[in-house]
Amino acid sequence: MTRRLRSAMRIALSAAVVLGMVASAGGAEPDTDSGLDRVINVEELSSSFGQYYGDVRLGMRAYTAARIGSENTDHSIIFSNPPVNVGSPPQPQQQFRSLTFPLSAAGHMRQNRFFLEVEWRHNLDRLLKDRLHVTDALPFTVRNVKYNLTFRGEYDGVYDYGPAEYRTAYQYYNRTLVFPFSGKFVDVLDSRQTLRNTAVFRARLFQAFIEMDAGPFWFRFGRQILAWGETDVFRLMDNINPVDNSFGGFLIPLDERRVPIDMLRASYKVPRFFDANPFHEMYLEGYAAIDNATAINPGIPNGSPWQLPNLQPSSTTLNLKRIPAANFEHTRGGVQLKFNAPMGPIGEGTFGIAHYYTYLDVPAVQTFVRCGVIGPSGNCQGGFPLSINRGPDPPYLAISLQKVPTVQITGASGTFAIPSDYVRYIGLSGEPIIRTELAYFKNEPRFTQGDLDPFIYYTTPGGCKPLKNGNGIANDICTGGARTGDSWNFVLGMDLNQFIRALNPNQSFFFTTQFFYKHLNGAAKRRPVFNSGLYKKGQPHIFDGEVLPVPGNYISPPNIPFQQASEPNFIHQPVDQFFQTLAIFTQYYSGQVLPVLGILYDWGGAVVVQPQITFSRDPFRFTMSYSYLYANELKGGSGISLLRDRDNVLFQFEYVL
Repeated sequence: MTRRLRSAMRIALSAAVVLGMVASAGGAEPDTDSGLDRVINVEELSSSFGQYYGDVRLGMRAYTAARIGSENTDHSIIFSNPPVNVGSPPQPQQQFRSLTFPLSAAGHMRQNRFFLEVEWRHNLDRLLKDRLHVTDALPFTVRNVKYNLTFRGEYDGVYDYGPAEYRTAYQYYNRTLVFPFSGKFVDVLDSRQTLRNTAVFRARLFQAFIEMDAGPFWFRFGRQILAWGETDVFRLMDNINPVDNSFGGFLIPLDERRVPIDMLRASYKVPRFFDANPFHEMYLEGYAAIDNATAINPGIPNGSPWQLPNLQPSSTTLNLKRIPAANFEHTRGGVQLKFNAPMGPIGEGTFGIAHYYTYLDVPAVQTFVRCGVIGPSGNCQGGFPLSINRGPDPPYLAISLQKVPTVQITGASGTFAIPSDYVRYIGLSGEPIIRTELAYFKNEPRFTQGDLDPFIYYTTPGGCKPLKNGNGIANDICTGGARTGDSWNFVLGMDLNQFIRALNPNQSFFFTTQFFYKHLNGAAKRRPVFNSGLYKKGQPHIFDGEVLPVPGNYISPPNIPFQQASEPNFIHQPVDQFFQTLAIFTQYYSGQVLPVLGILYDWGGAVVVQPQITFSRDPFRFTMSYSYLYANELKGGSGISLLRDRDNVLFQFEYVL
């Protein structure tokens, strides 16, 4: 039995002990504040959980989930010449390659996730006032003094007893999948150790904070999660906490992927001042966070079932990350004004205006190659495609550096209901809830093929900018540079309860949909890079312009002969992006059977369809779902096409206290 598996079993045993203690306490009714939030199981079928014992609330959620792949992962490698003596050097020349590493066949387990979350909330009012009399001497009223401690443990058994592609390292030694460079092979031990340290087991104090009301003020201090805005599943204004896809991937609920950060959060209830003031229920909220948590730390490791396409271990590229320091210089923070206001015949709505500084989940990426010598014109000569001969671990063909610039987000949100009197004439039985956000993102990372691809910027006059002392990376190197840009972002959502008696005579159906739009300001124009006559037959052309920093495939460079498929053809990023979500769910047998249908549609040509059914008998739940992900080609935009070859079936057994 492995150490990781023993640790997971200890978590399960601890959960059993906790359950026994709670059961023996008795006298408390289960919390009935459960039900469907406006989320789908790309998000979560969630509910409140916990039981009260005097001033203490104890909650627990535990589940085990297995995902089984229902299709082969992508694998397409084309050789320049018919392969001869495959398996013995020299290797056949690769002209084109596109794959998801490691290769996994349909029917193989992709995940066996164990999850435990235990939450302890303690109200200290009686202790401080009636016993210690601490608050009596204060010149202001202090109430609702509470603290919260949340433990989270996670384990994925696919790396210990799953299929061979995840349990072992045999594909790392396959020179067709991971070929060497200049006699250098991938450090398999280091790569596998990174994978296991990141994606096998975690046990941590997830959240820990204290909060209180003091007159019109409310404070919360500690490690916590803060969500602004009106969106579900995908985020717009809700970009305060980073999202971690390294443990479980994109398909687990967003609430399980959000990373708490250390922050001071405060709000002030603004008085109305005079009765004629149309604004009421107004409050001003702000936060300041000193924390170095980012989405790239640790990021999805190579060898994970949820790694992005064409990001397998590499002997040609050294990947580095620059994580910001947790100090005042890198403080994140912002403010939001929230209020209710009349809207004429509609009634009233809730509105918010916010401005904050944060780190987005997509990092800034910059590549570096060998400069050689700097010629009279200031250009590098005699360098790339020779390997970098100085640096932390030579030789490498290139160095890739990930950073997280500070991004400013300024926006507004609004929510209001359309009265039933206006919609009953078109057959609607409920009041539609309209949700909307508009935000301007400033200084977000942006990329072009020419900035990232050294086969382009090194051969372009003035394209490779020499760096002396290498900005802390290496000496005598050059780079294509790094870009940031601005964008407009908009979302319009609607929630509706609607009776469809023929399908469910007793309960309504809940519909929730969102339409997202994003426009990249000052986007680089898309144009072919090389003369079409340079490409080999059947080889995709490379275009400059806006891209994601994820290779769609690799080709042998058209302007440099006798190269393996080592030039990345990055995924095109549309200037205008349109994306739609839809979720439909209802319940049967007094909430014991909960069917859900979730659909995500990227107008660029990618779709996710998730039918799901949950059988609930408190405190247990059993869920089955199927995730169908399709895209004819890898696309930017929402990014859902990046997992197009990861269709799977989920079986999940859950206990909620």
